[in-house]
Amino acid sequence: MSPSYASPTPSPSPTVTATPSPTSTATPRGLFTPRKYKLSLKGQRQQTNYFCVPASSSMSLSTFGITVSQSTLAKKMKTTASGGTKGSNALPVINAYVKSRGYRYTSPTDADGNPIVLMNRVSGNIGDLHRAPVLAVWMEKLPWNKGKIKGTKVGHAIIAYGYDKTAGTITVYDPWKPTGGTHTISASTLAGILQPGGNMYYVAKL
Repeated sequence: MSPSYASPTPSPSPTVTATPSPTSTATPRGLFTPRKYKLSLKGQRQQTNYFCVPASSSMSLSTFGITVSQSTLAKKMKTTASGGTKGSNALPVINAYVKSRGYRYTSPTDADGNPIVLMNRVSGNIGDLHRAPVLAVWMEKLPWNKGKIKGTKVGHAIIAYGYDKTAGTITVYDPWKPTGGTHTISASTLAGILQPGGNMYYVAKL
């Protein structure tokens, strides 16, 4: 995942590619995945302008019943004000929390621009496993940020915690204080603003 750096006037940040999952297509979901589902989630706003990955990771881990603060995760992930959080630093940290529970996070690349794959992955994590995946997006392209963020290709992290297959929508929580919170967005729009080279921290069983 790219450095997830955000500020009131963020500058473009270079893309740092996370180690992709060896799986190039979405894992087929169970036959009984609900058509719609939403997790019970306590949202978190990021504590600093550059804590979007720690904040999103903290919310994702909470769906495992794991409580860990943004600051603790930021320290372990080597998050910095200038560079945000690199996917190569974040994934080992969150995996250390869930491995003993029989899960792992991977960083697939196949949902970029593909709403069907994105919906399959999101619904599988939320509807089947009851976990909230972290999504890597371009911050300035989120509909609620249009015209409010300076710069292009500003790396940012949010989480998905609900979906509706019939409506073709995904419910996300954006930890960015000024415009964040709960938003519902079409899967096609969201797929089009995912960062390439690691679209999400996707939960899978070991």
